Amino acid sequence: MLKVLTFLVACGFASNSMAEFVAPVSTEKSLVEIHVNKDWTVRQRMEVVNKVETEQGIALLGEQKITYNSAHERVRVIKAYTLHPDGTKDVVTPDRIRTQDDQDDAANGVYSESKVKVIIFPNVRVGSKTYYLVESFEHTPNFPNNFTWSEYFSPHRKYEDVEVRFSHASTLDINVSGRGMTGGRVGDTASGKSGVTRYAFRYSQPTADPTESNMVSYVDYAPQFSASSFKSYADVAKAYQDRARPKSATTPELVAHARKVIGDATTENEKVKRLYLWVSRNIRYLGVFAGSGGYVPHPAQNIFRARYGDCKDHATLLEALLRAVGIESSQVLINSDKAYKLPELPSAAVFDHVITYVPSLNLFLDSTSRFTPMGLLPEGDVGKPGLITATGQVITTPLDDVEKDKTITSTKMTLHPDGRVTGASRVEQFGYFELVSRARIYRNLNKLQDEVVGNMLARFNESGTGRIQHPDPLDLNADWVVNSDYALDPVANLPGVVALSMPVGLAQGRFQTLASVKAQDKSKFPHICGSSSHKEIIELNFPEESRITRAPVDVRFKSKTLSYLVSYQITGKTIHVTRTFEANRGRSVCGREDDLEWDQFTKVLQRDLRQQYFLE
Repeated sequence: MLKVLTFLVACGFASNSMAEFVAPVSTEKSLVEIHVNKDWTVRQRMEVVNKVETEQGIALLGEQKITYNSAHERVRVIKAYTLHPDGTKDVVTPDRIRTQDDQDDAANGVYSESKVKVIIFPNVRVGSKTYYLVESFEHTPNFPNNFTWSEYFSPHRKYEDVEVRFSHASTLDINVSGRGMTGGRVGDTASGKSGVTRYAFRYSQPTADPTESNMVSYVDYAPQFSASSFKSYADVAKAYQDRARPKSATTPELVAHARKVIGDATTENEKVKRLYLWVSRNIRYLGVFAGSGGYVPHPAQNIFRARYGDCKDHATLLEALLRAVGIESSQVLINSDKAYKLPELPSAAVFDHVITYVPSLNLFLDSTSRFTPMGLLPEGDVGKPGLITATGQVITTPLDDVEKDKTITSTKMTLHPDGRVTGASRVEQFGYFELVSRARIYRNLNKLQDEVVGNMLARFNESGTGRIQHPDPLDLNADWVVNSDYALDPVANLPGVVALSMPVGLAQGRFQTLASVKAQDKSKFPHICGSSSHKEIIELNFPEESRITRAPVDVRFKSKTLSYLVSYQITGKTIHVTRTFEANRGRSVCGREDDLEWDQFTKVLQRDLRQQYFLE
């Protein structure tokens, strides 16, 4: 259905830290009228007045973009204008209303019939209001004989008067919810006689809050209006499965190829792994949608021959290849963005991604992620409710885990009499950190090694030369170990009396990075978090002629979910440092209590990293 492209209001405060946050734009009026006919066609009308509150708001409201599927609906802009503080109007003429392909699709490697109506408002300035009235008619629903629609109200803008008027033919069974809104069903007697069921909901929000870093999507908690004919998520699964399952049919060509890929594999686990790696490596992520293609995958045979497809196509082809060797799997609907809850009213709109589930192995797979070995999931898939389309079950994908998501760094360095440092590091990365590292190194493959090394050393104000060695980041069978050796320019003015902090070189600098992550200050919204563990072992050799007169002291920190331990030992002219950290939260969403805990930890860590060795 017709949707306004929304945006998050950027966080920005006045120079006075006590000043009230001012959102760049506000909504003075929003009237949405929707009617679902007995044949499931839908008429929608939107009348909206937005106001520019700051200079930043000019760019945000200078254009209004409205997305729709041209194969399913027709959209018409009835009128639009800019209203100035003095009461004058600048009317939007027909040449300032454009129809474009959805650029978000193109940016993500998707080619579809998704279109954007762009209303270009003239002479927009601070204090101006933009007005538009738009109508649409959806003649083909995304899911036959079903309806689902929702709108969420951002906490990052003011709403003066929002009204949603929703109606449907009384012969249809549609549930309605207005979380955080006032209103409900209206005119029961009259509606019954007219054969129409009506609802009216209103909402206002006199204040706006700035965004916070790493927030959970406000879809999880913001006021909303939603309507759906689905009675359960099992119904949503069935609506998808009814059209997707036939597309995963096997063919002689697919059977022959699947058998070739598994080769001499005898265990189910190894067969799944080989087929998953083949799809991940050989099927390019690209979507080409026509009609209902945004919700229905292409046939597996076509995907196999084209060697490209979107997430649904990836999951469909993998399902077919697995079935070709006797292994059943199911597609899984999931939200890969920052939403961690399913709406109480069942809806397909919350899902934006499709992955694979192999029930016999209790295993989730996402073959669209080129850097994800079997058994892992990319960050957006972790700890999310997934709808198993074959069964209608909702299962949460695996959470981050201290045993699975971890790094181990081993470093040996030598401080030379002139203050230079030479060293070598070995970094083993697992789980989420392996995925991130593989992707980052893949992006650096076409860069000069000197440039990559220089950028890494500059992270902690070091300079020098070095070399980084690693496996092919696309070889998901290879253990992910990154080795490096380096020579740092002088880090101390030797000979002489100096205070020395521990160099980092081309190691990860994981603990320095953790120390730079500041806790949210008086956070209001839930944010994304997780569990992980890190270990760092450092050996630093000093010149024979030097004498260590003072060394750092051991540190121990322990709280509800965080622990940090560091030990310093001196053996002759060699210093041994061992650091371990563990965040064991057992969940993906954190709040204010976690911020306070993190703040306590980082203060301890920062103080530890400031400790120095005194040399003579």
